[in-house]
Amino acid sequence: MKTFAMLVAMFFAALTNVYATDIYDDYDAFYATQPGALFNAPLKHEEGKIYSNDGENDIYSNFQEIIGGKTIDILISSNQITVNKKTYKFSQATAFPGLRTVDIYPGAARVFVSERKSNHPQLLCLEGNGSGSGEADRYQQIYLLMAPLTRKPAFLHLPALLSSCKAVLAMTDGRIAFPNNTYLWNEAKDARVGLLVAYYAFDHARFNPINKEIRLHFLTPENPFEFSKLN
Repeated sequence: MKTFAMLVAMFFAALTNVYATDIYDDYDAFYATQPGALFNAPLKHEEGKIYSNDGENDIYSNFQEIIGGKTIDILISSNQITVNKKTYKFSQATAFPGLRTVDIYPGAARVFVSERKSNHPQLLCLEGNGSGSGEADRYQQIYLLMAPLTRKPAFLHLPALLSSCKAVLAMTDGRIAFPNNTYLWNEAKDARVGLLVAYYAFDHARFNPINKEIRLHFLTPENPFEFSKLN
């Protein structure tokens, strides 16, 4: 009997070692724990407040922030972002392979900025949701401007599945990395039981995988909104 009890205790101890003790129900909270995470709170903005110009059908939201000691004006419309009167259309961003451009609702868009540091340039990140049904809420439209106040900043369209601007991080070598998430399936291939968080960097005008992967475990199959990190 004592031997059986010891075996049971060892079994649950092994489970504790396999699965992290922290349980998450929010991906932003998880991404914020990763070393090198770049973005904290989004710029202050009255959510839902939008504007339109006379004679134009499109609506937009506006933000203002100081970057590098300079005040910048940011306008977000359904299909583009304008920074100090310079416009970047979503359809013209350098997109991660397989992504397609989707219009967003400007009133719910979030904008993040990160000042220039010794190992990375100034960064501006925009995220927003498009319209859709079913599992559309699992996908976020994410655009990253690297060195936004320079003459030709890189403008990237980042992977969307269960990601956000808070997923972007700075590597120690100065590269900016972000995850491309894919589902993990059970052995029968009939239920999604986790997420593979595989990081990429954009350098030499290409998206390149880096040696950083994290595996997440869904507490309930097919429900990605309660999960733990696999060690």
